[in-house]
Amino acid sequence: MHDNEKLNKLLEEGETIQWSGVPRPYGLFDETHKTSTIISLCWALAWGIILVGGYCALSASHGQEIKKGVLAVCVAIPLMIAWGPMSDRNNVKKLLYAVTDKRAIVVSLESDKPITMRIADVDKLRVEKTKNGNCHIRLGSPVFKASARKLPGLAFRGEFDTEDNNKLYKGLVFYNVSTEDGDAVCNLQKPSVEVG
Repeated sequence: MHDNEKLNKLLEEGETIQWSGVPRPYGLFDETHKTSTIISLCWALAWGIILVGGYCALSASHGQEIKKGVLAVCVAIPLMIAWGPMSDRNNVKKLLYAVTDKRAIVVSLESDKPITMRIADVDKLRVEKTKNGNCHIRLGSPVFKASARKLPGLAFRGEFDTEDNNKLYKGLVFYNVSTEDGDAVCNLQKPSVEVG
């Protein structure tokens, strides 16, 4: 399905798309992402040493045999931490972004359920240029406090509150879009939204 077809199916009656875009491809060790990837790998290594080393030391001190199942769990946890940046990148590259006259929309190519935020609820907007020549667009002040390392996850999860089992989105991230797209979104939102 073409991107516009997917987005058109999500529109409310009378709603029109003013801008749409997709994340640009990126490498886990490019200039923008290298530090956060290395931090994640260091955390994974630290947890691996703590869990495997701690379990082996504890077993030896009690004279117990090392159980392969427990050892497998001790190894699986750090592997999941190490897999995090790759998983985030795979999720981000499947996203479509749009700004309509009513909403900001993020939807995955693999889902028909978008995450949306009413334009009237976007209190602030920030366009952050990256070292790889692209930018990230933060919509809504609740996503302003997130570190750069958390932005890929926010791109496909959003920042939300839950009310009556419904998610009310308070912040979205258009992750790793071209700087031209960042300028276009910023210009659409002026002067109704504080740009910071």
